Amino acid sequence: MLRWLPLRTTLVIGALAAVALAGLTLGLLQMVSMNAREVAMVRAQADAAVLSSKIDSFAPGLSAEERDAEVLTMVAARATEATDGGRCDSGERARALFLYRGADGALTGTPKLAWPAGRGEVRLRVPAGTACQRADATAVGTVVDLGEGRAFLSARIFSPDPRLVTRAYLLAAGVGVAFLLLAGLLAWALMRGWRSRLDAFNALLDRADRSGFAERAPVDDRQPEFRLLAQHLNALLARSEDMIGGLRRLHRHVAHDLRGPVMVARKHLEALAVKVPDEPLIADADAKLVTMDKRCRMLLGIIDAEVSRRHEADSVDPGARIRQLIDDMFVYLGDDKDLEFELEAVDARVRVAGDLFDRMVENILGNAVKFATPESTINCAVTRSGDIVTVAVDNDGPGIDPSRTERIFEPGYSSGGADSHGLGLAFVRTVALRAGGNVQAFNRAGGFRIEITLPAQDEPTQNHSERGQDEV
Repeated sequence: MLRWLPLRTTLVIGALAAVALAGLTLGLLQMVSMNAREVAMVRAQADAAVLSSKIDSFAPGLSAEERDAEVLTMVAARATEATDGGRCDSGERARALFLYRGADGALTGTPKLAWPAGRGEVRLRVPAGTACQRADATAVGTVVDLGEGRAFLSARIFSPDPRLVTRAYLLAAGVGVAFLLLAGLLAWALMRGWRSRLDAFNALLDRADRSGFAERAPVDDRQPEFRLLAQHLNALLARSEDMIGGLRRLHRHVAHDLRGPVMVARKHLEALAVKVPDEPLIADADAKLVTMDKRCRMLLGIIDAEVSRRHEADSVDPGARIRQLIDDMFVYLGDDKDLEFELEAVDARVRVAGDLFDRMVENILGNAVKFATPESTINCAVTRSGDIVTVAVDNDGPGIDPSRTERIFEPGYSSGGADSHGLGLAFVRTVALRAGGNVQAFNRAGGFRIEITLPAQDEPTQNHSERGQDEV
């Protein structure tokens, strides 16, 4: 598929080509129109010169009335000749127009034609029905003054030659096609160069997780924009590599510097409990250490999820994994409240680390057990819609304030009392996001629901072992 940058450039080039083609066509048509007007003016002036020469050749002894009669006769004859005697069958486009204005202002010549304003070269409108015109037209001509208020008009209707118009359109179309081909070639060259560079950047980002963000983009591109993009991308990769390294170091510190002392302290408390049995302070201190150890393990789990690489994920059957977790663990954990578990699951597979998936489900099931009312049923479902697999867990608990539903996924936020560490649902969100999915919670009629959405895997792989436990 085309990337947005070449597509936008192609559209811009196409728009410029269309504007250029329209401008070229209008320019050519204007040139054709000017040519037709100039030709019509030349022919009108020639007609006026012929008529003036004939008037000048009249015998000197003619009276004014006789001269007017002769001029009227010539103008009427020429006007009739211009319309083929009224038959209009010659096909002439630039028909001649003649008018004679006598001393008394009376007009003789082409019918329905008004005397134009001005002297010398004039331009006038020719109404439909005049001189064989089916529609309104325009004419240019010249007014010749004969003295004593008398004058005659010689004009020609001008209309572009259809052959010239056709040639203008053909020339514009040819130039437009050539321009479009050139623009297309330019766009293809730009798209090819841009796409290859963007594909290289995308491939680098796809490999970043597998390479531990150690690979860098080349910064020797000839285009300064892509050089700058490569520099920014490399800075982002370096920052990501440093952050992942910091998380791994934090993982080691938490595992060694925090859990180690906690385990040592519990060993000492166990030895002390043997010497001083039934001491409540020892039991209370051990419970607090257990809570601290749970916090450390959950924090380690979040770090594990953050630094895990997607290519190390397994092909997991969510329904089978949830069924095994319920049978192996939660049936017994729910005995205190006499809870029932129901599971409806479709055949589906997702790509996620098996042990992380198990711990993620353990957290949301544990949350459901914690807030469920006694003798109720916890409903689990695995559904698929298109490319999305949804894992849902429902209980009949009291729900939560809608304004706080997003906060329950924040690390350290808890609504479960003093024994809650506020990291369980944060771990769920971290695992879901790393697997390309998401998690959301919302109240429903008579309870509360948590939904995890993960990308579906169409073809399960066989060469990945499922960490944590086998499928059932």
